[in-house]
Amino acid sequence: MKICACICELNPFHNGHEYLLREARRLTGADYIVAVMSGDFVQRGLPAICDKYARTKQALMGGADLVVELPAMYATASADYFAHGAVSAIVNMGCVDCIVFGSECGDLNMLRSLAGLSEEDNPGLHILSQGANSPTSRNYKISQLLREGMSYAKAYATVTGNDFAPNDMLAVRYIKSLDMMGSDIEPVCIKRTGGNYNDPSGNAYSALAVRRKIEKKENFAHLVPKYVYRNLQGIANQSFPINSDDFSIQLHTLLAKAIEEEEDALNLTDYMDVSENIAGRIRSSFGKYTGYEEFVNLVHSKEYTKSRVYRALLHILLGIRKSDYADYLEDCEVPYIRILGFRQSSTAVLTEIKENCMVPVISKAADAASILDDEAMYYFNQDIRAANMYDMAAVFKFGKTPAHDFAREVVII
Repeated sequence: MKICACICELNPFHNGHEYLLREARRLTGADYIVAVMSGDFVQRGLPAICDKYARTKQALMGGADLVVELPAMYATASADYFAHGAVSAIVNMGCVDCIVFGSECGDLNMLRSLAGLSEEDNPGLHILSQGANSPTSRNYKISQLLREGMSYAKAYATVTGNDFAPNDMLAVRYIKSLDMMGSDIEPVCIKRTGGNYNDPSGNAYSALAVRRKIEKKENFAHLVPKYVYRNLQGIANQSFPINSDDFSIQLHTLLAKAIEEEEDALNLTDYMDVSENIAGRIRSSFGKYTGYEEFVNLVHSKEYTKSRVYRALLHILLGIRKSDYADYLEDCEVPYIRILGFRQSSTAVLTEIKENCMVPVISKAADAASILDDEAMYYFNQDIRAANMYDMAAVFKFGKTPAHDFAREVVII
């Protein structure tokens, strides 16, 4: 049995994702594909446009055999933590043979080379004998810039003259994480087509392009498979679409409480991604709060990317603190594997994971308390809280019936 894993957000599932899963099966010869997917909130610090159960169904219809949830503390973290958490989930399954990821450059050797670079000196790089434009020389120059504190993306662009695209950056981190964990899981690179993740153009294979169409109430049927379009139409104005402004009241309430309690107990900087500067801007701008998106613009500055501000505010919203990362992120360990859905024809892969997994496997949320230790249960409750907060946003927006995450069943098609 050959099992291939794919790390994804599917926000929402589009034609590019279908292509990725199809190529993953073709190139690797995998019998089964496991998707490790973010839950109801994603890495850029935003709510997913539709909930994790809808996206699970889309993934299963689009070629995945089984979908597991990436815990919220990893799914909403910066790229390094996101990659470490997702890769550790795959490694801990104990039966995955390869990880497939999309890449703008499509050059696995280059990505491996960049993953091997560090901020430390590398005296073994003999750049004079290799030539100024050789890969060795390029890597040396990038290493120099990394030591000076420059990011991978900027260092790569400075040396090569080419932008280092979002999925390339994640690919480097996936490979680096595999190396850090001493895993023999094989990384497999599939070149993206039709634009990168952030491409907003109307015909791009881009989640952003789909979301922009949805936001503007424009036709997006040509950007997603027919089954996804039908799925989204079926839940429209019930639990879809959801955006950050749908959490405006919740965020305002939690910010007011956090600011009020700062001197007595919790400091804003205790939350993940909240620096002293961001905390100061939150305090000084709070009196002008009118909504989530508007507040992001008030807090945003040249010093921090907008994604950083989104993540900072999301971590306050979800109650995710820096101390939560101290133990598990140090070892890049996920404390459990939660199954979100699987195909009836693919129960063999679920059995394989349950037999080989190095951490508890949760198929039913209500069983978590009996199989997780107290620390793991703390993180699982973060996932439940995030899912319930997302569900309540849909309740307030559309008047749907509340659905507590403990009561939700695994998606089976």
